[in-house]
Amino acid sequence: MSGPEAFIIRGHAKIIDHYRRLRDSAPSRAERERFQRCMKEEEEALRKFVEERSSPVRRAA
Repeated sequence: MSGPEAFIIRGHAKIIDHYRRLRDSAPSRAERERFQRCMKEEEEALRKFVEERSSPVRRAA
């Protein structure tokens, strides 16, 4: 994995951790649910990024 790719992955991880802290400290259930959704969306974006980088087509190029 290249430096820029590692940087992007660390960025996604930081955002996920940030949403986790916001969710855990949210005063209302609605806010906790909103932060949980944001966290799941970011996790999905990270998963897609990693999958794209590890696909056999990309490695062959």
